Amino acid sequence: MEQETQKTFDTKGIGFGIASLVLGIVSIIFLYYIIISVISAVLAVIFGIIALAKGDHALGKTGLVLGVISLIVTFLLFLFLQVLDVSIFMIPDWYKF
Repeated sequence: MEQETQKTFDTKGIGFGIASLVLGIVSIIFLYYIIISVISAVLAVIFGIIALAKGDHALGKTGLVLGVISLIVTFLLFLFLQVLDVSIFMIPDWYKF
């Protein structure tokens, strides 16, 4: 008789990996809204670290990288707007019709 072999997948941390990936994507999409971007990026980094610790390396690493990239871009955007003394909610004169 043939022994039935079952493939077991290591599912430890896959929920944290998926959450990290989704929050990393959300933080990239909502870069214009700084508060939403920062909150979701920080959560993506936290969940990515937890996923890496639990063994989900692919999704955890991707979410972690997206979260870090989003934090860096948001910080640079914030600095850029502060240096130019431009408000996000103000429409510049040169943009008006």
